[in-house]
Amino acid sequence: MFNSSPSREHDAEARRERLLKAAATVFAKDGFEKASLRAICLKAKANVAAVKYYFGSKEGLYREVFLSSCRGSMEKDPPVTLAQGDAPEETLRRWIHHLLDHVLLKRAANPVKSQIMAHEMREPTPCMNEFIKLIVRPFHEELERIIAAVLGRRTVDEDCIRYCHHIIGLCIHYDHCRVFIDRLGPPVPKTEAEVKHLAENIADFVLGALAARRASQPKAVSRSKKSS
Repeated sequence: MFNSSPSREHDAEARRERLLKAAATVFAKDGFEKASLRAICLKAKANVAAVKYYFGSKEGLYREVFLSSCRGSMEKDPPVTLAQGDAPEETLRRWIHHLLDHVLLKRAANPVKSQIMAHEMREPTPCMNEFIKLIVRPFHEELERIIAAVLGRRTVDEDCIRYCHHIIGLCIHYDHCRVFIDRLGPPVPKTEAEVKHLAENIADFVLGALAARRASQPKAVSRSKKSS
């Protein structure tokens, strides 16, 4: 197809980047299974040998496209953590705002990444397990710790894990069900100000529920009362 050899490429990094860019477009359109290496190489003006040289295989190319885009997003927009020093309640507010901002505004600005993720949700590849381990689990576990702190608990328990799923579900609902929400109203936020308003609304709701749960927890009995 193309006669150039990977070892004789004048600008090897440029060709590698062309392959990644072309692969991202093709994988976004067709998903991993249906994507053709021939189509990717034609688009990148490279040969199939170049894929093997740089990435080992179609699987290796897909892994690089999928995980590098996710890592890049995390580096540009790091998650909210308790270590940043705010009170747990304020940290939770910022965490909710961060997630909504990502799913409603920033992800929409990167349709290729969103389309690849949509394919993964329908037909997971082995990359999904790695994505969960490297990116989703740390993000999830930080929210669990924030919730435990809001509840005044020293450790994360099953309640904290369930509340974590509840909170993420409240936020993701506005992305996954936007077709219905736009028709039922009010419509899904499309500006930073609208996203911030929705985040405050969800945070008020969540913090009210967690405050009620904390108030209903059994009070610890002090040792002096036990001995008497």
